[in-house]
Amino acid sequence: MIKKKRHERILALLRSDGMIAIAQLARLMPEVSEVTLRRDVAELAEAGALKRTRGGATLPDAALLDPARARAPHPLAGLDAVILPPVPGPGSDALRHWITRRGIPFIAESAPQRGGCYLGPDNHEAGRELGRHAGRTLSGRARLKLLMLTQPELENTRARAGGFEAGLRESFGGALELVRVNSQGQFRIALRVAQDAMAAHPDIDAVFGVNDHAALGGLEAARRRGMEVAGFATGGERDDFVERMRDAARIWGVAALHPRRVGAMALDAVAAALRGTPLPEDIVTPFTIVTPDTLEAFAHRDRVLPDPVRRGSSLAGRRVGFMPHYPAHDWYRSLGQSLASRAEALGLELVVIPPHEGIAAEVARLRGEIAETAAAMVRDGETIILGTGEAVLQMAGALRRRAAEGGFAVTVVTNALDVLERLDGAAGIRTLLTAGEYQSADRCLVGPAIGALFERMRADRAFLAVAGLTPGFGASEQDERLALAGARLREAARQTVLLADQTVIGADALHRVGRAEEIHAVITDEGALSADRQALRALGIDVITAGEEAALPAGAARS
Repeated sequence: MIKKKRHERILALLRSDGMIAIAQLARLMPEVSEVTLRRDVAELAEAGALKRTRGGATLPDAALLDPARARAPHPLAGLDAVILPPVPGPGSDALRHWITRRGIPFIAESAPQRGGCYLGPDNHEAGRELGRHAGRTLSGRARLKLLMLTQPELENTRARAGGFEAGLRESFGGALELVRVNSQGQFRIALRVAQDAMAAHPDIDAVFGVNDHAALGGLEAARRRGMEVAGFATGGERDDFVERMRDAARIWGVAALHPRRVGAMALDAVAAALRGTPLPEDIVTPFTIVTPDTLEAFAHRDRVLPDPVRRGSSLAGRRVGFMPHYPAHDWYRSLGQSLASRAEALGLELVVIPPHEGIAAEVARLRGEIAETAAAMVRDGETIILGTGEAVLQMAGALRRRAAEGGFAVTVVTNALDVLERLDGAAGIRTLLTAGEYQSADRCLVGPAIGALFERMRADRAFLAVAGLTPGFGASEQDERLALAGARLREAARQTVLLADQTVIGADALHRVGRAEEIHAVITDEGALSADRQALRALGIDVITAGEEAALPAGAARS
């Protein structure tokens, strides 16, 4: 794919989701290497088309704070229940916290999630039973070399692979050698890594795929090399995959996880919860070990679903959100069809929402709360420094609103052009712009000249937004020049206050802005882990939770 097309694709995905991880881009663009994708993201960031984050990218602050976006309702608003598959990345915690805080029924599909009712199979046991079947089927051999096409980034697929290995070791009595590669659960990637593995290990006897696509990639790689291998998979996500047992596809066993039944069970549980029956801690869905000998019986049973329970209050008008992270995967296609059918039968409205759309909106909302708390800390007559970033820009807006009410005057020093524009013409606010070299990607000034203004003045406090904050490394940024600018702003103030939402605390970016002991206060949201907050407090940092604690007056200390 040529560079122009790659850039267009990356920006289209980003406009759709609000934020995206490099790993997700690699899954959606398997023909492009991660090295190339990282270079593309860096180039787009330099051009100001996006903003780099730890492990990915987000829309520029100006786009996130666009008035049209601000007027748009929260994508999760009005939902009565949520079905959420596993979503990687730190922003997913913010999404889950939004759901649990509202107390609506929350189904954690496929993998346990904090605050949700887990609905899915015992993934380890499903893999283990399939492994036992594989060991028995391949018994009698003195040795066995098996290629495992895994997906270690997800908890449920890790459990399947671990269970398969355990069951195989239990039932196979000969010498066993395992070759592991990460298929990312996608056919093209599985095909590529399997071809490499088989070139290095031409004596592979069998293939295990953590889902249908992984297994098919491994079997296709073997076919192209003229190798006879036995195939095993957890999933059974598509009828035609299981049906391949009828031909010479060499599929000897599948742990079928019944996506149709899972969809029906999910909405039946939601319907019961909406009628007043609390969700249990978990709902374990069935799995079936399908072999060529049991295929006919399985095909019949898999199509028979229990009738929905219609007793109780009407569910008309109740909305259930379904947020598949991998909507193109066969599992989620089958599951989505089942959910739609069951929702219609129960009188529910099924709303399909990209999870990163919800994450971007929720993170922006959290940063808005943090910004309001930070603005409330500023005292009349203070001189403050405002850095770059979405939270700081929202703080500038909050300061402008305070000043408009009257009786409030403050001097603001900033290196951010967006902050300068946000405060332009605000009554009672005197705004000074630092010197420096313009960095278009972040619409700010950077470089050594940024400190010239501070040779003759000292600010009361600096309010900075950063990309990472940990007790060990301190405050950090992805971009080196941003980090150096942030350090200079920090040094020019008597106190430093960080605006750090839950996606920032506990994460390290590449370049240090300041050591933890150089930070005086942190404003975060209630979703930040208690252990992380306490670790910062233990270093003498005042940790303020937005919306829960009174703002600190200038120069005040906290116990």
